[in-house]
Amino acid sequence: MSGRSRRTASRAVLSRRALLRGGLGLLAVPALAGCTRSSAGPAAASASSTAASPTSAPTAAAPAATAASLPPSPNRPVAQVTLGVLGTSSDVVFFYPDEQGWFEHMKIDVQFERFDSGGRMVSSLAANQIQIGGGSPSVGLYNAIARGVDVKLVADRASGAPGYILFVRKDLADSGAIRDWADLRGKKIAIAVKGTTAEVCVGGALEKGGLTMADADVIEIPYADQVTALSTGAIDMGVAPEPWPTIAVGRGVATKWHTAYDVNPHQEGSVLMYTGQFIEEQPDVARDFMVAFLMGVRYYNDAVVKKQPDKLAAIKKTVLERTSIKDPDLLDRAEWTHVDPNGVLDRIGLEHDYQWFREHGGLTESIDLDQLVDTSFADYAISVLGTYS
Repeated sequence: MSGRSRRTASRAVLSRRALLRGGLGLLAVPALAGCTRSSAGPAAASASSTAASPTSAPTAAAPAATAASLPPSPNRPVAQVTLGVLGTSSDVVFFYPDEQGWFEHMKIDVQFERFDSGGRMVSSLAANQIQIGGGSPSVGLYNAIARGVDVKLVADRASGAPGYILFVRKDLADSGAIRDWADLRGKKIAIAVKGTTAEVCVGGALEKGGLTMADADVIEIPYADQVTALSTGAIDMGVAPEPWPTIAVGRGVATKWHTAYDVNPHQEGSVLMYTGQFIEEQPDVARDFMVAFLMGVRYYNDAVVKKQPDKLAAIKKTVLERTSIKDPDLLDRAEWTHVDPNGVLDRIGLEHDYQWFREHGGLTESIDLDQLVDTSFADYAISVLGTYS
């Protein structure tokens, strides 16, 4: 089977699995907590009028790399791996290399398995049904690891600015009722799931105002429903990744107030994970996957950080064709997620959030982060690609 045929077959598998799962992801990777499956709400429908079609045949706006600029192709048979995705815009760092044939060049046949929440990836990772996945370091993830789930955190998936966005009801912002951190006292604040980095963000925001978690009413509301809850006055502030804050602003019901980066510039919002079995049985494939992945991340950084026009157009095209985001105007107004182009995990952020979970988030199990983090695959990719600057 040719490389292009394999990619087409891979997308067909994804399409069938996505239909069976019946769900679409959001813009950023949700946390690896015990989330339950839920259907998209009205706000999600407004964000994308139709579901993303993984079987579409996207074409890049500009060639990403010539054959001469590609790293050497490994001298081994093609290996198949299964990658968990959410069909969100942050997954463009996987989808674009797939379109460009970079996984094929690295002798990897990637099967995309779509999930409707990061939490649902845990059991599949535990059983090695998927070898690679992404999600937020969380109480749920750490508890799963303490129970014997064998995974390693191998690279950054989302960190730094903007992170989660704190968006407040427009009437409260306009009146000055929420102006400083201390104004969060007594306010009703929505996060998608407790025991996640979103809760750490809220805790840090309250601490900036000399407050504690007991000084606010923190409740769980799915991202899409936070927009509706702000419009009805049911909550005072939502905490969510893009595109939900931009959707709320567009509807005139909210104002973007602060970002997680403003609260704490060190937070590892989402990480790339390998299963222990994958690492043990196919270490060469794990290294080669990282090479193609970081090629995608670097192209993404050229597009959204360095704002190279042709590359930005190509990235936007891929997002619109292969994710749940279908509105070009929304994509233009939303802030892009930061992904480290060298795959470097923010260890300060990991340590901080882990300790917060231990002190405030109900995490009773002790996890050795030094044993959990494996940077060797990103280090290998850098040795092949060089350091990105």
